[in-house]
Amino acid sequence: MRLLYQILWKDHSRSHLLWAFLGTLAGFVLLLAGIQFYIDIKSVLSENRDLLDPEYIVINKKVNIAQTLGLSRVGFTEEEIEEIALQPFADQVAPFLSNEFPVSGYTENERFPDFYTDLFFEAIPNEFIDVKSEEWLWDPDEGKIPIIIPQDYLNLYNFGFAPSQGLPQIPKGVISMINFKLRLQGKGRYDDYSGQIVGFSNRIHSILVPLDFLKWANDRYGYFDKSNPSQVILVSKNPTDPSIVRFLEEKGYDTIREKLKSSRMNIILKLIISFLVVVAAIIIGLAFLVFLLSLQLMISRSSDKIRRLHKLGFHYREISRPYILLLLVLMTAVTGFSLIITSLLAGKFHTMAQEWSLNISPSLHGILFGVSVGLIALISLANVAAILVSTKKLCQ
Repeated sequence: MRLLYQILWKDHSRSHLLWAFLGTLAGFVLLLAGIQFYIDIKSVLSENRDLLDPEYIVINKKVNIAQTLGLSRVGFTEEEIEEIALQPFADQVAPFLSNEFPVSGYTENERFPDFYTDLFFEAIPNEFIDVKSEEWLWDPDEGKIPIIIPQDYLNLYNFGFAPSQGLPQIPKGVISMINFKLRLQGKGRYDDYSGQIVGFSNRIHSILVPLDFLKWANDRYGYFDKSNPSQVILVSKNPTDPSIVRFLEEKGYDTIREKLKSSRMNIILKLIISFLVVVAAIIIGLAFLVFLLSLQLMISRSSDKIRRLHKLGFHYREISRPYILLLLVLMTAVTGFSLIITSLLAGKFHTMAQEWSLNISPSLHGILFGVSVGLIALISLANVAAILVSTKKLCQ
């Protein structure tokens, strides 16, 4: 083997192989670093979003002039709700139920100023509500209606309306102590009920009442034309799934975009990583061609020596071994150096992430070893086959 190496490699330049080696190394580092970065960022985006804490997304249709003029239907049909429920990112879906009768609220308390306002009610199943209260029950005999209002409503009053009007701010505990009257009317009757705020929701931006109460009240007082649900609540265990944003945009649906920030970030991240993978694949492909052409050129320049060696009794496989051995050494070096450099970059990413209070892995993910070994094996096999074919032709 040593004698063959000296005969075949004498007077050959190694510079072209060096550039092929460096090109392949650069492509592998870019590819592996991109995969490492993608896995780390994806874990950061999905942090604290485990199976026990899914994301609740409220979806509605965008309001347009056609709906205002009555030329387009409003709300979700049963078919549209079923379509949402069948999406792979949807774990649970439920429509909002609205009141079908007029509702008004007023106070009769000497310690609080009198007020009167028209209201609206909505209801969803209890498992979608983030407020848990023993008072969240409807008893027709008791006639007391529990209500959950958005936390944002209280914030708007305390930090917006109250300071501008010289009114006192009201803590949650005090508001929950206020009893007020609710007047429900329809179908030729009206009744007054006691109302009490039993909680404040950070999830649902609507005035909620128990679902069984609203069904009962719609049967008793409702006379409005029944309309399709204007909102649908969706539960997703993977809110970073880019298909959520794509589906909403394709269907013309809308939601609170802040909820889908991680999903949009995931889309951008995938685009960036895809671009890096394409660039890395191009670099690796070019380096593979340089390896292939370099080895073919070396074999071509040694064609006379190869023929003489074959006439002396050497099999073409024996003659190919020095080229194959060199190739395997270079490919092994590419694998080792690319993993070492990527590991150093991963450590650097980890240090930078700690400064931003992000938790990413300081070590390489297992998939990187599989990717690097698999690609090197493919490139090596292709080059080995090309070397054997070339030497065999010269020996015939």
